[in-house]
Amino acid sequence: MRRSLSVLLVSSALSVLASFRAPGVHITVTTNDTYAKIESAQAGDEVVISPGTYAFRVYLTKAASSTINIHALDPANPPVWDFGSVLLDNAPGSYTAGDKARGGWQFSGAKNYSISGIVFRNCRNAAKNAGAIRYYNSTTNLYIKDCVFAFNDNGLTGGTQDSQAVVEYCEFSTNGNPAASTSSPTHSIYVYGGYLALRYCYVHDSAQGQNFHIRCRDATLEYNWFARANNYDGDLMTDDDFSGPGPFTQTLTLRGNLFVQNLLPGNHSQAIAMYNDAGLTNLTLNVRALYNTYVGANTNAAFVHVSNADGTRMNAEIWNNIIYGTKTASLVEDASHGTVVGANNWLQTGAAPGPLTNTVQTASPGFRNPGAKDFTLTNGSPCINAAITSVYGLPGKEYYLNETNVCRWRIRPSARDLGAFESNNTNGGIGPNTATPKARLTISSAGTNVAVFWPLFAQEFQLKQATQLTSAVWAAAAYPRTTNATAISVVMRATNSPTFFRLEQ
Repeated sequence: MRRSLSVLLVSSALSVLASFRAPGVHITVTTNDTYAKIESAQAGDEVVISPGTYAFRVYLTKAASSTINIHALDPANPPVWDFGSVLLDNAPGSYTAGDKARGGWQFSGAKNYSISGIVFRNCRNAAKNAGAIRYYNSTTNLYIKDCVFAFNDNGLTGGTQDSQAVVEYCEFSTNGNPAASTSSPTHSIYVYGGYLALRYCYVHDSAQGQNFHIRCRDATLEYNWFARANNYDGDLMTDDDFSGPGPFTQTLTLRGNLFVQNLLPGNHSQAIAMYNDAGLTNLTLNVRALYNTYVGANTNAAFVHVSNADGTRMNAEIWNNIIYGTKTASLVEDASHGTVVGANNWLQTGAAPGPLTNTVQTASPGFRNPGAKDFTLTNGSPCINAAITSVYGLPGKEYYLNETNVCRWRIRPSARDLGAFESNNTNGGIGPNTATPKARLTISSAGTNVAVFWPLFAQEFQLKQATQLTSAVWAAAAYPRTTNATAISVVMRATNSPTFFRLEQ
């Protein structure tokens, strides 16, 4: 122990490298201004939008080398883009091409935009397929935070080629247009391709289709609250940008989410669907569902529906979920081309686990107060300490807390319990304007080795090392990572040369 500690020094606080950029211009926008001010922003600029109601379209195209930050002057009194009864076809804006009405704000070939603290309401068009925000043409590094999307044809839409967006702390309420065609329905979130991450969001009460309709190459939806989708909760379908012989692969990861089924859903046979609606050949669809809590309305909906009657290769993994209010954990149409694996899920007594193993089956999962939408676990819940923690992608966070305290998360102290919430978690909520908690590195002796640990909630961080604390160059620590129910660790041999470690994101 003495030798280990004398040769290895570890930084104990989270260290994130700052991103440096040239000083930008500060642009203030008021209701007396037009779209021109916002669209003029260049790399490194900050656009501050004053409270009030705005009704012009915005078209952003800069491939910026550093972030263009567009945000509310006062997040407690956010600016509102509300087009009322005026269709986007007739709203003012600089963009005049045929698809000008596809979004209230459109991002085309854009890069490094950050949008926060804005309300988007009543973004509709004559074709009934508008989005409050639409991004396309390989838009990348789009970050959307603390925004509200309500009463739009689609809340968020777009996604093409290698486009990439991260959405955090946002509310999507009553998006979807009931007047749209049922053959081309509208949704709270409709992303056509590329890459998407959605976290800490409250997505509820879609007015026509699903709460999420995903065609991405890779999408991760984690620590969200999804409630009362008009049709069914969500799906993974064919990427619109795929063509040719393939092979093609798409993956949707659902981690730590809470799903509340509509009492009268339009489609009561499924919650999460996989479907090759384009009939694309040489396609594989994958869904990984882990540590979610699904609260069904006793419609016997399949939690995961592998809809592959056409012979499309599909794979579903279902681990450590609470699947309540239905007797159907999974449904596979073509078992020769579709697989379902998983273990340690809770199902009600009498439900058929199918291919899922080590299922916990009791009369009740032990929710604290489901009538008040409190789906945390009571002390006697059979879901406590029932998880298998050897699966990849353990949660270190959880949604906080219900439909009153929305768009927040909190640290999950361990991943031992089933479902979206760890029992007896007293950690406070972290919102869009709350300081992110720091991850702490710790060290311990392991014989002639030493081990460095950090918490699960920082698993997306990378461990870096240097031989001097003041070093300008920190290299990736090339040691295998091990994850358990509470932490991530690396083990190395102790040496006589001092080494310093820190975490970077």
